[in-house]
Amino acid sequence: MADFPKTSFYGEGQTDLRGPRGEPGQKGNQGDLGPRGPEGFPGTPGAPGTNGKNAVYRFGMFATTGILAGEILMDHVVAQACTLAPDFAGSVASCGSPPEALWTGAITLNETPVGALTITPDGVATLSTLSPHPIPLVPLDVVTLTAPEPADASIGRVRITLTGEL
Repeated sequence: MADFPKTSFYGEGQTDLRGPRGEPGQKGNQGDLGPRGPEGFPGTPGAPGTNGKNAVYRFGMFATTGILAGEILMDHVVAQACTLAPDFAGSVASCGSPPEALWTGAITLNETPVGALTITPDGVATLSTLSPHPIPLVPLDVVTLTAPEPADASIGRVRITLTGEL
């Protein structure tokens, strides 16, 4: 506890009658714990787990400038079974340097066409699938993105990340 200032007890010209400050006392032992309170309400169950795995499998690519006609821009070997959603929902693509004309790259699965990456002269990138059904992938499948023909000298900084659900 702090000392009171002199002016709290005495007015001006009065003598302070307090003695010197004493030694601090010993610290006492901690008291016993109080009784346990009532049990709380149960919480909301969480989402089902994925056995230590991520819920998604992502893979992607990027290309800077000088994309050639028919160039393979992505050639990904699938490592874990997953499913790509129709129109590649959950996947993303973008373009930093747009083409002069509409640019459509082919997306294939084991050399069979399954979709496309289309980029407009405004730089808007769109992913689409040929089928309205999900695309199942199994380990060792190969997903490829191939640039169209003819080449477009303006296009660059093409980026794509495909997302498959486990």
